[in-house]
Amino acid sequence: MLLHEVLEIQAVSTPDAEAMVFHDRRVSHGEYLEMVNRVAANMMRLGVKRGDKVALYMGNGPEYVYCYIGASSLGACAVPVSVRFAELEAGFIVNNSDSSFLVTIPGFAGVDFLDVVNKILPSCPEVKTVVVVGTPDEVARIEGALPDDELFREVSDEDLRALAAARREVDQDDTAFMVYTSGTTGVPKGAELTHRNMLAYVRGQLLASDVNSKDRLLLDIPVNHVGGGVMAIVSVLYAGGTLVILDQFIPDEVLRTIQDEKITVTGQVPAQYILLMMHPEFDKYDVSSVRFAVVAAAPSPKELFGQVKEKFGVYLTNGYGLSEVSGAVTFTRVDEDSYERLSGSIGRPNPGIEVAIKDPETSRDLPVGEEGEICLRGDAVMKGYYKRPDETAHVMTGDGYFRSGDMGRLDEDGYVYILGRKKEMYIRGGENVYPPEVEEVIAEHPGVLFNAVIGVPDPVMGEEGKAIIVAMPGQTPPTEDEIKKWCIERLAKYKVPRYVEFRDSLPLTPLGKVMKKLLYQELEGE
Repeated sequence: MLLHEVLEIQAVSTPDAEAMVFHDRRVSHGEYLEMVNRVAANMMRLGVKRGDKVALYMGNGPEYVYCYIGASSLGACAVPVSVRFAELEAGFIVNNSDSSFLVTIPGFAGVDFLDVVNKILPSCPEVKTVVVVGTPDEVARIEGALPDDELFREVSDEDLRALAAARREVDQDDTAFMVYTSGTTGVPKGAELTHRNMLAYVRGQLLASDVNSKDRLLLDIPVNHVGGGVMAIVSVLYAGGTLVILDQFIPDEVLRTIQDEKITVTGQVPAQYILLMMHPEFDKYDVSSVRFAVVAAAPSPKELFGQVKEKFGVYLTNGYGLSEVSGAVTFTRVDEDSYERLSGSIGRPNPGIEVAIKDPETSRDLPVGEEGEICLRGDAVMKGYYKRPDETAHVMTGDGYFRSGDMGRLDEDGYVYILGRKKEMYIRGGENVYPPEVEEVIAEHPGVLFNAVIGVPDPVMGEEGKAIIVAMPGQTPPTEDEIKKWCIERLAKYKVPRYVEFRDSLPLTPLGKVMKKLLYQELEGE
């Protein structure tokens, strides 16, 4: 099955059901299909064909969804470019992906996209067509650019017949979505996700989460990531539910939307839940419609689970995944798991996903309880890294598992526990220290908003831990001694950071992950 075929099924079975909400716009399944068909037919008229790459430098909204599903329905591949990217990052992705077709909006959050596009086009020779979703004056700022009417205008019956013929050539193993890894530890790589990958993932996710056609899912995270592009857009489409879209995460707007749109499913990173609950008027909003709340993408302090239960009335579901496996492939089960498991593990694998703990050096399977590299196998695993065959081979084992780069263990019931990134582990006096374990303990301190732990060189111990902390606003900030005492009471002595530094902020990705690459770069520059 292909992505657009899922939409066709929904449009036939429930044509008038609400598929998307964006501000004051409401889109039915029937309208959704009509717009996807328009975009696909018009892209084809403008030269897009199977195997082409279509770069989407766009924010959250229906137009992005139409272009994504429309391009993939032709056998082309949607390549999302983060709205937070400026010239260097955007240019890298458009050029590296060999995109021949680019759709952009004028700008977002202070970034002038049209200026960026003008700067990157000379170094992106594959780009033949640029479409600007904007006013005539905005279109005119890019020489040769086309107005959005070229994409969204009505098409003839003849156009639709040609579209149907082109779609018959599309295969479920064609790359449909190429998401670039965040680059928190290195150069971004394009993970090629096929129709088969994403739909296999979604089937498992929906079985694990019980999301269905009655659900209303809030999308306030970036669509250039699998969290937005697969776990939200494709999952809700497959389930037949309603996707309620916001431009970005703003606590006020999120709480108001949960209340007014009766949101039933929400997925946030830990920092977002914390910011929502810290909102001074949180108690004025009715959030009782939420029945399923997912936390993923960053380590979660255990106390967060209790706080969300108190504030939202539901237990958090913990999830774990990567771009390379289409989304979160393990989930805790709220109706089955104890509080300790909900807050301590990352759950059990979704249906269709196998998890193995392997020796990172030999790829040998390790027994239950032993620490090793988390490896994943199933149809949700990517086709590979675009134009990176050596790196693709490096992350795949001989028996078909994807090496996650994360260290963890399995218990006797199949629950997965994550320890941290293999590359981020540091060794103090011969003992392995995984920063997320220490970060989780520090995050439980009431005076801490965010924190990151890294290993720094030490002439005696080899490496020592350094905790970089952002204090909770509105409270007396903790001292270095308080943080160390807090850790001593909860961790083995060798895991307690020797150094503690307080800052006003930490560098974060759009998904709320700390960009440790930048912290290590600072360290190298000292």
